[in-house]
Amino acid sequence: MTDQYDRSEGPLGRFAAARGSGDAAGGLVHVELDGTGDLSALDLDPRVMRLPSEDLAAAIREAFGAARAALQAALQEQLAAQPVTLPQGLGPLLNDLGFGAQRRLDDLAAAAQQIADRLDRMGGAAPR
Repeated sequence: MTDQYDRSEGPLGRFAAARGSGDAAGGLVHVELDGTGDLSALDLDPRVMRLPSEDLAAAIREAFGAARAALQAALQEQLAAQPVTLPQGLGPLLNDLGFGAQRRLDDLAAAAQQIADRLDRMGGAAPR
């Protein structure tokens, strides 16, 4: 069975296909990121090697930051154009799971309070 979210036209496929790129040092440093934020390309013009190492590192960070911003903008644009929807029936299931978890947490909190009350009655004040 093929999951609609795994196909190339599904949300994961669209996100994975997104790209972001950025430049720094007057275009001497070029960075490209794929849709997962992984570095897919780092191009250094040979002239950039004349820069002090601190400046080269700063230029790479700057280009990476610009690429990341471009990627985030592209992903936000994709989400706005084609929002991700839950598969039919999953929303109510998640709601039921959330309500069940909340009931269990409430039960645990009540049990902890009962234990603290018993300790108080026994004369051993429980730290709170």
